[in-house]
Amino acid sequence: MTRAIRSVLGAVAVLVGGALLAQPPKGGSTDTYFPLKAKAKWVYKVGDNEVTVQVVKSEKKGNEELFQLDTFVGKDAKTSEWCVVKADGVYRTKVKDDEVTPPVKVLPLPVKKDDTWDINSTLGAQPIKGTMKIKSVGEKLTIGSATFENVVLVEGENIDVSGAKATVRVWFAKDKGIVKEEFVLQGGEKVTIELKEYTDK
Repeated sequence: MTRAIRSVLGAVAVLVGGALLAQPPKGGSTDTYFPLKAKAKWVYKVGDNEVTVQVVKSEKKGNEELFQLDTFVGKDAKTSEWCVVKADGVYRTKVKDDEVTPPVKVLPLPVKKDDTWDINSTLGAQPIKGTMKIKSVGEKLTIGSATFENVVLVEGENIDVSGAKATVRVWFAKDKGIVKEEFVLQGGEKVTIELKEYTDK
């Protein structure tokens, strides 16, 4: 399981990350599938392990505001990622020290069922190719004792990262961000990540 977590938090992280959490620009979409607060923290269950994602900081770069999120497995920081919210969607621009060129769109704004977008980028020297699609909007999703309304499901089948393929499914809930992720790695190994706790104080 540890190896699988490392795989998820590595190259595939450029697509969906531990969590993508940013508000639409002022005057833009009212969708809140990426709520950002200074002390926001998401605790996810991955098998018998926990993964924690924290908003670390934001900074201006030109006319854009970049958000840094750190992902922890136990007490160890495994990766940092940067994302930016533009008028047409949320983009990932960097993972650890590697730039994403061009930045990868993670979710278009506003959210519309059946929207698709192609990915043809590099993370450092690693090529990343594939197509993402919004499979459903407005569904319910139950995780343990919690039921989330107005959930969006995004899916990318056979996403190619340096020749290794993975199918990625991500469920976003309003005002919570990512509540569930599912990765089917090459060889059939499946990794499921589910929200255990969200706090913003």
